[in-house]
Amino acid sequence: MQFAVGPICLMVFNTAGNSGFLMGSLAALAVTLVDAGYIFLAAAGTSVFLRNKWVKKIVSFVGAGVLALFGLDAAAGALGFSILPKLALFADSGTENVFLKAVLMTASNPLTIVFWGGVFSARAALMEGGRLWFFGAGCAAATLFFLNAVAMGGSLASSFLPYEVMKLLNLTVGVAILFFAVKMAREAQM
Repeated sequence: MQFAVGPICLMVFNTAGNSGFLMGSLAALAVTLVDAGYIFLAAAGTSVFLRNKWVKKIVSFVGAGVLALFGLDAAAGALGFSILPKLALFADSGTENVFLKAVLMTASNPLTIVFWGGVFSARAALMEGGRLWFFGAGCAAATLFFLNAVAMGGSLASSFLPYEVMKLLNLTVGVAILFFAVKMAREAQM
C-alpha cells in the first residue's frame, strides 16, 4: 500500500534532498503520526462521515487549496523566493518547520483521508477488532519505513546531483504537487 507516489511522498523526498536525511526523516515521522491518527479514526468507524457527498467535496477543496499553496511554495523556492512564511522548528535551531509542514500537508490531503477510510472499511468486514488494530499498527509502521527509505533516496540524490539539477527537481516537485491539487479540485467538482 505504501508504494503510491503522491504529493506527500514527493514532499518527503524534496525535504531530504534540500535539508538532509534527518529533516526528511522528521517529515516521515510527522506523516506517520497523522496517518496513525486517521487509521485510528477509520478503525473506530468515522470513515462513514466522509461518505457524505458535501463533506467529501469540502474536504477535497480545502485539501486541494493547502496542497496548491505548498506546491507553489516549493516551485517558488526553486526560483529563489518564498510564498509561505518560514517557521522555526525549535526557536534556537533556525531550521524550517518541516514537522508542521508535513503534518499540515498530510492532515489536509483528502487522498490520505479517503485512502485510510477505504482500507479500514474493507478490512473491518474481514477482521475482528483486535486484529484490525494490529493491522493498523502495521500500516503505520509501513508508512514510517517507506517514507524513511524515500528520505534516504532524497538525501543520497542531493549528495551527487549538481545544484542546478536539484533546483530543477525542486521545481518539478512543486509543479507535481500543484498538479495533484488541481486534479483533486477537478475531481471534487464532479
